[in-house]
Amino acid sequence: MTSFTSYIEGEDTSRLLNISLVTVPSLLTFISEHETHDWWCYSANHRKDGDILIGTYNGIQLLSRDGNELSEYSTSEKQVSGVIETLQNVFILHREDDISKVEMCLAGDITKRQQLFQFDRTGDGVAVMAVSDRYVVVNHPDNYQLIIYDFITKQTETIHPDVYPFGLHFLPDGHLLGVGGGKLIKYEVKNRKLTTVWTCDDVTGGYSVCADSNGLLYVWCK
Repeated sequence: MTSFTSYIEGEDTSRLLNISLVTVPSLLTFISEHETHDWWCYSANHRKDGDILIGTYNGIQLLSRDGNELSEYSTSEKQVSGVIETLQNVFILHREDDISKVEMCLAGDITKRQQLFQFDRTGDGVAVMAVSDRYVVVNHPDNYQLIIYDFITKQTETIHPDVYPFGLHFLPDGHLLGVGGGKLIKYEVKNRKLTTVWTCDDVTGGYSVCADSNGLLYVWCK
């Protein structure tokens, strides 16, 4: 059983893809449900134009903003567990055999790619990613670490958080949200280090987190 829980930001407090749209605070409106054919759905990210990029086992799919059309976006990578579009770039987290890779490409031409970093894999856990103007943060499910990449220094830092987050999300102000271990935590990221801003306890089964433009946080619990 899965559920969504919403929080006001600032307070201390598979295959089937279910798409929901936040219309007003605390109200979710169901739009559509789609089968991603024979491909597992790992991640979903809204683009500025309202379309949704979907990371699947067999590449990246694109769901149109009206929710009626699911089409291929890219099939050159497999096991895409993270795909995030910013103003100019698309960031892709995918796995090739025993290596996970984070790549950056142009939003207008995803064939022009640059690999930011990679890390070895031994288990079957799914890594997730969050992207801000300054950092890329990826969790490492094999050893419960976080990898932080700095766009300016082009260096990575591996840290062992006190609470391992299964879900990650950057807020517009550059703060990082992490959910896992029964907690929702807001971090400040500075010099590739994390400082806890606040912690919300009793988030049972929290697995993924996102936010909307109204400042509401949504946690997927299972």
